[in-house]
Amino acid sequence: MKTGSIRKTLYKMAWDTRCRNVDVARILRPFIDRETTVLDAGCGEYGLSAFVDAKSVVGVDVIPTDAKVEGFTFIHGSITSLPFAERSFSIAASVDVLEHLPEAIRPEAIRQLVKVADETIIITFPFGRQAREIDESFNMELTATNQPIPAWVSEHLANQYPDAASVSAEIEAESKKLGRKVRTSIFYSENLAVAKYLRWSAARSRYLYLFVNIASGFLLPILPGATKDNAYRAIILAEFYND
Repeated sequence: MKTGSIRKTLYKMAWDTRCRNVDVARILRPFIDRETTVLDAGCGEYGLSAFVDAKSVVGVDVIPTDAKVEGFTFIHGSITSLPFAERSFSIAASVDVLEHLPEAIRPEAIRQLVKVADETIIITFPFGRQAREIDESFNMELTATNQPIPAWVSEHLANQYPDAASVSAEIEAESKKLGRKVRTSIFYSENLAVAKYLRWSAARSRYLYLFVNIASGFLLPILPGATKDNAYRAIILAEFYND
């Protein structure tokens, strides 16, 4: 197997990347066919391109990637200033980006997604008190054992965690400004018990974490699901419609 294929397989199966994308891909499945175009704002390495079977996926991120996937095009840029015309994509997605942004610029990120989406928007992010507490505990454990703090942890804790109802309301408000009608739904992803176990393993051994990360990714279909009361992450689905 080529190195690129191994890298993509690990991305698809490891818990830390799989749990962020697999539920988003499942929710989007009814909205995707071979003519669907997807914008993945804040895509990271492969983003949704490894999980959805769309005509094309355009990824935008401030950090370049050299990942090569058929149907995936990477553009260096920011979610707060997307270089696309209105309604350029069937679907506009943002997976685990809002929590990295200061609260003052989150509305602009949502505004940009509303602008470029023609049919559907999907936004997912760690939400609320429960998610913050688990990340705070992880940060304290790493600090107590003199281990480096991952950049994503510091960025999460530098800002308030997004609120699902507020994000839905922001999407609705921005859509109304453009004269568009939208309905939003809220889903949940990543059971907190599993998230805690992953952080527990990461705080003890890099190798233990690698094992648990891969094993949890493979076992994801049979692991406990997430509800509003036990989820780390919220998923907002917004569907535009005409009367």
